[in-house]
Amino acid sequence: ARRLSCVSLGRSVGMVVMIFGLAMFALPIAIVASGFASEINRRDFVVTWGMVAAVPLFAKLDALSVSRVSNLLRSKVIAPETVVVRKGDPATAMYFIASGEVEVDLKPNPIRLGSGEFFGEMALLQKTDRTATVRTISRTRFLLLDQTDFDELVEADAGLREAITAIAEERLAEDDDWGSQSAKKSGTATTDV
Repeated sequence: ARRLSCVSLGRSVGMVVMIFGLAMFALPIAIVASGFASEINRRDFVVTWGMVAAVPLFAKLDALSVSRVSNLLRSKVIAPETVVVRKGDPATAMYFIASGEVEVDLKPNPIRLGSGEFFGEMALLQKTDRTATVRTISRTRFLLLDQTDFDELVEADAGLREAITAIAEERLAEDDDWGSQSAKKSGTATTDV
């Protein structure tokens, strides 16, 4: 019986040592992993912030407003040759292309959009249906700004609402001129999908 209790005690001590040993390895790994994840998130935030700031609709906004928009975005990856939005469907989000390529089916000349470009903001502003079908060419990662978040964003910030309205009016005027002239010259047009 004494020998059995020593064996049990030995096993218990061995188990405790093993758990502490694993913790000694796991703790530094967890610290490094969380630091790495923090750096990736910081990098993603900077990339996202830069993409939002480059969108003509948001280019004139201050840093705080751009940061608000960046925090509302969610990521979505879509496989190649997949319809992202279909002509006539209700507009539910604005799409920023983080990586990959899409084709906007504009008649008579479809156009391609790639990393750093966007579509769908005009339909959100005008609360209209999609005016074209957009299909992925390659595996594409999008950053989406949902209609609800977009609406809340412009409702909460009067300055942002005024800036977006002014920019949208400028773009609408440019789209009328640019879309018809540009399509004739180069086969491209703006995208208010």
